[in-house]
Amino acid sequence: MPISKLLKRGTIALIGLEFGLASAYFILTIKQGAAPALLDFNGLRTLPSLMQAAHLFAIGGLCVVLLRQRSRLPDPYSWYLPLALACLCWFGGVDELTKLHLKLDQINWKFLYLGLLAAIPIFSWRDLVWLWRSHRDTLLWVAAGMAIFLAGGFGAEFLKGAIAQAAAAHNYAQPSLWVEPLRITVEEFSELLGETLILYAFLTFTARVFSPSEPATAQTLNPRL
Repeated sequence: MPISKLLKRGTIALIGLEFGLASAYFILTIKQGAAPALLDFNGLRTLPSLMQAAHLFAIGGLCVVLLRQRSRLPDPYSWYLPLALACLCWFGGVDELTKLHLKLDQINWKFLYLGLLAAIPIFSWRDLVWLWRSHRDTLLWVAAGMAIFLAGGFGAEFLKGAIAQAAAAHNYAQPSLWVEPLRITVEEFSELLGETLILYAFLTFTARVFSPSEPATAQTLNPRL
């Protein structure tokens, strides 16, 4: 089986697993008042949390692989983009395992993450231009993953408020029993799904760089300073 099909099927299966876990968490929380600790999407080092951390560490690892590979190419891409992404992903993975953002709540973590994300395209715009021209699908998958990740992380609070207002306006019984679990489910599943799409993009790009059947990929790489 070609590696592209294998990666696509594996990604679809992984998304199905993530959706199943999110659905189980929400349903069990509504029916029983709490989900098992292993399925808690809002817990520390639970299965969903470990999956998120694994995604981030895997993406960071692939960035290091690409960083090491650049020296073997005739026209290497810049070192900054893979290194910056690796550091950001590894920091996010450690944060996911330790919930550092909750312990140091005096820091505006969302602003910090957004600032770091904004700095990457500013300092590596030439790499992004090259990706758009030569590997547009990779860039689109990463953009889609980032959009879903950010929409879940920043839009869940808005969704919670909108649902609570709508429930109160229609006199729904005890909306607080399901509004907060729904917010957690939407936020955490969106982040998990976004990371999965980004991981798929990096896996397919890395496979192309290393694939001996696609020598043109390495030849079309332009220098980035």
